[in-house]
Amino acid sequence: MNDWLKAQLRKQMLTIAVIVAVLVLWLLALPASASPLQISDVSAGDIGNTTATITWTTDEPGNSTVNYGTTIPLDNSLSNSTFVTSHSISLTDLSPGTFYYYEVASTNESGNTTVVDNNGGFYYTFNTDPYPPAITAIDAGNITDTSAIITWATDRLADSVVNYGDSEPPALVASNSTFVLNHTITLTGLTSSTPYYFYVSSTNQYGNTTIDDNGGAFYTFTTGVPPPTISGVSAGNMTDTSSTITWTTDQPASSAVNYGNSTSLGATVSEGNLSYNHVINLTGLSPNTLYYYEVSSTNADGGTTVSPGNNSYYNFTTPMHLELQGWGWGTSYGEVASATVVGYAEVVERENADQSFSVHLVGNLTLQQPSGPVEIVPVELYGSRVRSMLYLRQEVTGESSTFTGTWISGNDTQFYIMTSGLLALPNPDGQVFKTARLYFIVLRTPDVEVPAKQTGNFVDNLEVIISWSTKFVDKLIDNLVGTGAGKILGDILAKLMALIAALRGLGTPYFS
Repeated sequence: MNDWLKAQLRKQMLTIAVIVAVLVLWLLALPASASPLQISDVSAGDIGNTTATITWTTDEPGNSTVNYGTTIPLDNSLSNSTFVTSHSISLTDLSPGTFYYYEVASTNESGNTTVVDNNGGFYYTFNTDPYPPAITAIDAGNITDTSAIITWATDRLADSVVNYGDSEPPALVASNSTFVLNHTITLTGLTSSTPYYFYVSSTNQYGNTTIDDNGGAFYTFTTGVPPPTISGVSAGNMTDTSSTITWTTDQPASSAVNYGNSTSLGATVSEGNLSYNHVINLTGLSPNTLYYYEVSSTNADGGTTVSPGNNSYYNFTTPMHLELQGWGWGTSYGEVASATVVGYAEVVERENADQSFSVHLVGNLTLQQPSGPVEIVPVELYGSRVRSMLYLRQEVTGESSTFTGTWISGNDTQFYIMTSGLLALPNPDGQVFKTARLYFIVLRTPDVEVPAKQTGNFVDNLEVIISWSTKFVDKLIDNLVGTGAGKILGDILAKLMALIAALRGLGTPYFS
């Protein structure tokens, strides 16, 4: 290749290099962004009496400008030339209690078109706040052993914050961000019987906060003691028309019993005196009736416990009313006396023993001779009833009694009892107790027909025999006593009882 061609080739290569260098420099000089930035999250905060802070964000660094004023068009502007994505312009020397319009603007580092956000032509607004909220009427109420409700009021809408704790300064916080005039914060999970300190604060929608800590002394309240613990609930001293409900509490408390013959209860007996041992007497009950009941106690702080609670109930059944009539004779009587027993009987069927019952009979046996004083003998008999057969016995120091007979059920509301018994009672007061007076008693349910039984298996046939023989004796007694044969019957019984006494005297000098 000759020298001329070489020179031409070097010139072309140099030209190409210059062109490439120029292109590179031109590309480097191009703006960093070919499109304007984006503005979002425009907000006015930390609004005070004469100040406010306007904030917004951009998707790339840009400068910051706020145009603002009390009228449109806006007549004030404040800028910051620093390129940032989080923008903040603080406005000062504003007029108190004044409504302001504003817009924001940013331009990116490339100098692309300035973006103005004026809220779609409606402009953003804020109102300078001349006063922070005024707090009044602070109160701690509805105090229990584990909770309290703190209330207060403000003269303008504001949120609610309570700082509280059992030491100073209070370190726990409960709050509600809703802007209200009447503030309520419920404190829970507190410790019983404990003093608590607290103060309140409220911040309005412009960021102005008022704290009321009672001049640095804090407000206080003390949680109550826990509600009483109830134990030992019992229904006792039962009669056919009354019952005594008893229980204990671990602290002094009032007493109340809610009761009724259904789970809706409906009746209440209460006692306001505070006590550990609780006794409530229920009267005017119906005989042979199932009653449901619950007890409640309230302590001095208003804490109430209901037992058993949770829509559960205790229950008891009143005994059936019992009234028997007949006749009796004793070794100190000259003739037969009329006899009555008025009282009540508890009859409880035994488990796994069909038609086998435990019987408890309480009442007064009254003996009245035609020409003599009335003798009243309290009786409390325990025993058994198996189908229609009855056996009762009383064992008390110095006296005893044994009754046997029949208790024949007709239906749920009707029954017939016929029983005879022997009583041994001490001699009258003033005599050395070495002998006992003996009594023979026959009693039956008045004005009730003996229920009939139906034949069937062996047990049913035995029931028929018992029913028939009971009815026969019932009629025989009516015919005998009704004919005025009391004196003759008394003489016969006197000899019979003397014979029994003589026979028993062979083994023991007295009856007990």
